[in-house]
Amino acid sequence: MVMLVDLPKSYAVDFGEAPILAKQVKDGMLPPIDERLPTIPMIVTPNDKIGVYGGTWKMAQRNQRDHALLIRNIGYEPLLRWTPQWTTTVPNVALSFQPSSDATEFLFRLRLGMRWSDGAPFSVDDIVFWYEDILNNPAFSDNVPEWLTAGGNTVTVDKIDDTTVAFRFGTPYGLFPTALARPEGVEPVSYPAHFLKPLLPKYNANADDEARAQGFSGWKDRFISVFGIPGTIDDPSRWHNPDVPTLNAWVLTGTYGKDDPLIAKRNPYYWKIDPTGRQLPYIDQVSFTLVPSKSAASDAAIAGKVNMQERHVSTRAKEVLAANHDLQSFTLIESDMNSLTLSLNLNDKDVVLRKIFQDKAFRIALSYAIDREAIIARFTPGALPHQAAPRPESPLYHTVLARQFISYDPELAADYLAKANLTQKDEDGFLLRPDRKRLSFTIDTEGLDRFEMLRAVIAYWRDLGIDVTARNLARDVFVATRQKNNHHASAWGGDGGLDAMVIPINYLPLSADSSWFATGWANWYVNPDSVDAISPSPAVKKQLALYDQLRATANTEKQMHLMRDILDISADQFYVMGIALPLNRKGVVAKNFHNVPKIMPAAWSYATPAPTNPSQYYID
Repeated sequence: MVMLVDLPKSYAVDFGEAPILAKQVKDGMLPPIDERLPTIPMIVTPNDKIGVYGGTWKMAQRNQRDHALLIRNIGYEPLLRWTPQWTTTVPNVALSFQPSSDATEFLFRLRLGMRWSDGAPFSVDDIVFWYEDILNNPAFSDNVPEWLTAGGNTVTVDKIDDTTVAFRFGTPYGLFPTALARPEGVEPVSYPAHFLKPLLPKYNANADDEARAQGFSGWKDRFISVFGIPGTIDDPSRWHNPDVPTLNAWVLTGTYGKDDPLIAKRNPYYWKIDPTGRQLPYIDQVSFTLVPSKSAASDAAIAGKVNMQERHVSTRAKEVLAANHDLQSFTLIESDMNSLTLSLNLNDKDVVLRKIFQDKAFRIALSYAIDREAIIARFTPGALPHQAAPRPESPLYHTVLARQFISYDPELAADYLAKANLTQKDEDGFLLRPDRKRLSFTIDTEGLDRFEMLRAVIAYWRDLGIDVTARNLARDVFVATRQKNNHHASAWGGDGGLDAMVIPINYLPLSADSSWFATGWANWYVNPDSVDAISPSPAVKKQLALYDQLRATANTEKQMHLMRDILDISADQFYVMGIALPLNRKGVVAKNFHNVPKIMPAAWSYATPAPTNPSQYYID
């Protein structure tokens, strides 16, 4: 639980701090605690009990493109955050916020006296800097993220006074608070103006010359080297420079991908306290041991190099717990809707493949060709067959979307191939396209476990006469391929099980970064004038219009009704297919590691485990 309480500076003597910081104050290396906290700190009530200072939180991190582990554990401090129970949003960096009655304006009041990790003041000016010099800087990006637009227009951000900022939209945007609480919501408060302004020609006339003198091609190249790729949190470069000030509880002391272990130490200017007035976090530092794979993360846990983690270790949690008796489990309530989603690129650059993929009969044939029961028995025993649809626990559960075309029926699959006019075969038994070329394509994934399941799936498709090849790509290659629309098909997990309205990327082509079944249509939705935009079909345009209506309203009942209409169209279109409904998972936590909830949601949009307030975790 999070509370907001006004603590006048006259009570500064009651504030407590970690011994390591108290020594730095005594040695004259840090200002006193009351000068480091904002006038109104956020009070975080511990999950179980008041903690003690000290210790190291140990995790295992993949050595390439695993920055999501950093985001989820030490990088989630948006203006608004989810409650631990994932029931609503509450102020976080913002002291308070007030939406207008028509959901077009959102006022945020910030915490007076709040500071970046280097001690510089954090204020409205930092948010305005992000808006003017990052979001609207054509040198960085031509495309504004979808969640910062409404009615096709970008948000307007205005400074009201030193502690109040307004986010304004031209049309109602009832889902904006929800968008801010997602991991991406940290963007507006991630750019320390005092640190970054000297890198921009707008504020430093010599910025370009200085950059070239240091060996860069220009000021932009230098900016990216210092800060990372601006405009998106989904890039590991954002974690390469430990000198960039932050608002997080722990601050990196090294570079992700190079330092092993990567250490993050407590932020002496962190702006949260416990109910007794002691500054958080309780834990002194976080240590990330670099490993080459997900399986190696479990090996690290067995070897004692992990004392609290859910990412990567859950698939082998039973084995880890049996081998390391210092660990115990906590439960992750699964929010994903599928263990493996399978999507063809309906905007494939190969025009012949595009026409085949867009034929619903072909997609139905692929679905009927899969023996889901056999795959489940091999890879995820106990799970239920499930298409790409919201989970049964969700109020948005859609029976047709979840259960259609799900039985194993090779003869029916062949019938649907005939409906798609795919009956001719070559001398090797593979189907021929209308241009007489072999029907051949690749389907990509990332990660060995997912790849093995995918290989089992495509064996059924090859039996059907389709020359399909599975590829296990490095994560950065996988992402780059989709950004350039150079892919034929994708296999991934299934966002949108319990949070279908928050992340509907598998139900309509909303995000060019994630709706891989139709990146061109998604680009059209974000910007119809983009060179990457492809005009969608009438049914897709209707879906996107419904979603615009959903985003515009703050009425929960109306949102649910509109989302059901969107899912009706998803069921009719059958964009994406699935294999199985994921089971709840286990995380591991040391027996002397406390205040971790016994149960927590598991979702990217929730940023597991960040909303449970890791700053209040402690170690005996």
